[in-house]
Amino acid sequence: KELTKEDEHNHYKKAFWKLSNKQGRHIWYPKVLDEGEEEEHTFIEKHVLSKPSNNPHAKYENKKPLFKDVEESLKEAMNFYTKVQMDDGHWGGDYGGPMFLLPGHIICCYIMGIEFPKPYNDEMTRYMLNHQRKDGGWGLHIEGHSTMFGTCLQYLALRLLGLPSTHSAAARARAFINREGGPGLCPQWGKFYMCALNVFSWKGIDPIPTETWSLPTWVPYIHPSKWWCHTRVVFVAMGYIYCNRFSCPINPLILELRKELFPYQKFENIKWESFRGQVHDYDNYFPAKWPWKVLKHVAVAYENWVVDFLPFGDTFRKWGNEEALKQIKHEDEITNHICIGPVNKVLNMLAVYFAEGFSKHTLNNISRLYDYLWLSDDGMKYQGVNGSQLWDTAFAAQAIANAESIVKDDKPLQKSLENAERFIAYTQIKQDPPEHERYYRQISKGAWSFSTFDHGWTVSDCTAEGLKSTLMFKESSLFKTTVPDQLILDSVNVILSMFNPQNGGWATYETSRTTPMIEYLNPAALFGEIMIDYPHIECTSACMTALLRFKKQFPNHRTNEIDHVVKEGIAFLRRRQQKNGGWYGCWAVCYCYAAWFAIGVLSELGGNYNTDDSIKRGCDFLVERQLSDGGWGESVESCVQHRYVSTDRSLVVSTSWVLLALMIGGYPDKSVIDKGIELLRRRQMPNGDFPQENICGIFNHNCAISYSNYRNV
Repeated sequence: KELTKEDEHNHYKKAFWKLSNKQGRHIWYPKVLDEGEEEEHTFIEKHVLSKPSNNPHAKYENKKPLFKDVEESLKEAMNFYTKVQMDDGHWGGDYGGPMFLLPGHIICCYIMGIEFPKPYNDEMTRYMLNHQRKDGGWGLHIEGHSTMFGTCLQYLALRLLGLPSTHSAAARARAFINREGGPGLCPQWGKFYMCALNVFSWKGIDPIPTETWSLPTWVPYIHPSKWWCHTRVVFVAMGYIYCNRFSCPINPLILELRKELFPYQKFENIKWESFRGQVHDYDNYFPAKWPWKVLKHVAVAYENWVVDFLPFGDTFRKWGNEEALKQIKHEDEITNHICIGPVNKVLNMLAVYFAEGFSKHTLNNISRLYDYLWLSDDGMKYQGVNGSQLWDTAFAAQAIANAESIVKDDKPLQKSLENAERFIAYTQIKQDPPEHERYYRQISKGAWSFSTFDHGWTVSDCTAEGLKSTLMFKESSLFKTTVPDQLILDSVNVILSMFNPQNGGWATYETSRTTPMIEYLNPAALFGEIMIDYPHIECTSACMTALLRFKKQFPNHRTNEIDHVVKEGIAFLRRRQQKNGGWYGCWAVCYCYAAWFAIGVLSELGGNYNTDDSIKRGCDFLVERQLSDGGWGESVESCVQHRYVSTDRSLVVSTSWVLLALMIGGYPDKSVIDKGIELLRRRQMPNGDFPQENICGIFNHNCAISYSNYRNV
């Protein structure tokens, strides 16, 4: 979408956007064209820039399939998808969706005085304006209802990028903020960003002490080594900045923003302490529990009476800050300054800047900011990681390789598979992080991360899908994998090391390091299940499937261990199956996604609809929810509400997951499956592609995220 006439002040000479790619690293850059100069986009660039990245109102459907049979439909789909494969073998796509990521980037860059070229700023502005809701606010994600968190952050980010306060979008946003009670009702993360920007007082935020890092690791619950890694790395950076009370220097714009956010009272006279723990109902997905409230009061007393009052009261704080900075810099260095995710990426950068200024470490952090920026039809966004390269490529490779009857006579498809294998092999992590135990990391040698080799964080199901792809290549009649057997064995070692004997499942990045009781200390309000790495249906199923396929090719390697963890994992899946037959999925939407994984591994053990009660109940659960058009459509609200919520119209991705589950599970009524396949064929476009529809990813139960490649894979 173009900016309106009201935005003419923000127009620039037309920039021609190009995408650079090297070993999975994406960098969008503008090439400014002179008058009369022309430039061609690549096929991939045209595809990404013209295709809607999210379209919940999509209506595309043909009256009948465009291709004569299923085999031709499949071949056309694969031929199209190989055309958008990057030259290094991976598939790139949109991994945006959360609306709080880009403002964090803009706010931290502004504090540091980092100025991006004007074309970037304008595309960021366009993205945020495109996703403002009718009531003037912004949601937690692009399909979510307006929240105080989303609205305050977008408003500040737009103003920092130069949008005037008189702009209609800014006026509507301020009206929403004032109407809904003001920025004091922002959850903790929103208050933190405002404090760092110096438009809110540190007195109004719940304490984030770094002293917890100085405690012995045996201290239960509150030592950060016990926490989920995403929570751990975000709060260490937040804590370091909070404990030093670092903020942006006051300037005329900061003074203007203070008045705009608090128009009815003088900033100096506000009783900031009254805002502690206050959260708007729109944002309060996980309300604070009494243990957190008690701990918060203890922390406030510690700040007031120990740190600020007693002689030598800040000694523990100094120790905590020193350890926090070590943790921050280690995370930067072992991820090549990408970091595990977008929130700690910019907070780490800001923390090190406050500590060291524009040191070499800070400059290395700045150089990786572009890795997170992705351009698509709705503007420039900040992604949930630096992409989903390995994850998408592993699924695509398995899908194409499974169509061997077509691929064996198609040289371009064979070349595509060879390129995908090369990328997957390159992306595998070849060594453990240095001092990984000192910095509370899992082993990594043999693992795969979610995105790129440089990212470097072990992920259980990414390792499983990488291993499954490698094993498939190893036994392919078309070509062989370049991954040596020892790295395959290392991959199995990683998966086995991530098994949780206390619950029988696999979590995401690490083992579960304490009990779920720690969730009573969840301070975020915005998300559920953030305090430890919980076991999940998807991760558990993927890891078991990979181990079972490995066992077929390597029947004498750690067989007893594999048999034991698979037995425990299957028991975990059966316990987690709900009474109605469904499984709740935590990383995509939702019951359709989880059923594909769960039924997949149960069938891998030889079960089917007629012999395994869990498969039967899982299939029946899905079939009962088939829509009249023959497909399935599941809303992101399923994740939020923990019950199946159907869309009015079938969706390509939901339908595909269900069909895979039914076919793998041996569902006996083929007419049910045929109707779903016909729905997919009617949705297929003349070029072999499929329409982008609703957002289909999720994390922590409440925030949706885009996986634009899912519609093809």
